[in-house]
Amino acid sequence: MPRDLYHGVSEQARAGRHRRDDAQVLLHSARWRGAMYVAGYALECLLKTKPMRRFDCRNLGELEDELGRRNLLPGHATIYTHHFETLLGLTGGLARLRNDPSLWPRFNVANRWVPAWRYDPDPSDREQAEDFLDAVDTIMHWVEYNT
Repeated sequence: MPRDLYHGVSEQARAGRHRRDDAQVLLHSARWRGAMYVAGYALECLLKTKPMRRFDCRNLGELEDELGRRNLLPGHATIYTHHFETLLGLTGGLARLRNDPSLWPRFNVANRWVPAWRYDPDPSDREQAEDFLDAVDTIMHWVEYNT
């Protein structure tokens, strides 16, 4: 399968919206950990679309090349990371969000997401899942309109 088959900016944007909708369905089905896991991917997709648009790149491969040329990827980082803070930095909004005392704590809740949740047998609970999805929604809205 070609590396960039599903990594284009429009595919990332659509995937983010679809994964967020999927997370809501899982939440309403009492599938707490699944809802949290999928919601995290929704935020990740959005965080990857923003720098693709910012740097006029059609896909993640082009973005990675462009960020490398500009020395904007820290250390051995890659655009294929799941690290929200790194991705938020690439949107140009990290400092502004960090300086917002009402939003930064919500980002920290969303930033607890780890891809390894897909292996976690702990179902979590409604309160944690609702709080996590609320944090993801808040940060996605902010990223959408502020980066």
